[in-house]
Amino acid sequence: MSHDSEDLCRTDASGALEVALAETRAGAEAIRRGGGLFGSTQLAAECEALRQWAESTGCLRSFEETDRPPDAFGYEHEVWFPSSGEPSGLVIKATYGNCFGHLPDGSEASPIGYLERLRLCNEELGDQIRLLGVEETRPGVIRVITSQPAIEGHPAEADEVFQFFTESGFEKRRWGANTVWFRPLDELVASDTHGGNVLRTSSGALVAIDVPLMRWMLGMKTLEAV
Repeated sequence: MSHDSEDLCRTDASGALEVALAETRAGAEAIRRGGGLFGSTQLAAECEALRQWAESTGCLRSFEETDRPPDAFGYEHEVWFPSSGEPSGLVIKATYGNCFGHLPDGSEASPIGYLERLRLCNEELGDQIRLLGVEETRPGVIRVITSQPAIEGHPAEADEVFQFFTESGFEKRRWGANTVWFRPLDELVASDTHGGNVLRTSSGALVAIDVPLMRWMLGMKTLEAV
């Protein structure tokens, strides 16, 4: 898993996300096999594997964009909006230290689950999320920094959310205590599909952003019809 020291996230931001995912998977497996402090839990192993990858590729750094207080924040991210007068700019997002949001099955996401979720958002929803890098806020604590295009629009109404997912081939299902959207064609599951994660743009298009996604696999809880 050797890399040049050049900042991969700057030279190939679109490809860095997939590389980070693959290298974190492989690195975490090696750390778990080796034991020790970072091998004691899967979360610790994945955080350290991602940190090591970022350091080896020049993607472990501080970010000027996040030096100021965030413009907004939620359960998963702190958020910085484009400067005034730059409507076509990028939204910058940072996870909280060693916390990576959640997945549609209700579990807390690990770095691998989070990066896979971002990859699926790009692949299935066209979100254009890019990995800017990883920041180590203190020893052993990291956060993932990403960007995506700023989208002007307003939160979709419930019927518009329904329209977006049904037209995309999804069906409503019950997964344990949660209601999710399931696409039988490729066994993709989407959750947290409120209006804040689906926007109606000024042109009238419906766009999904930050929707938790994962693949349903055998052995998981049954997805029941709603």
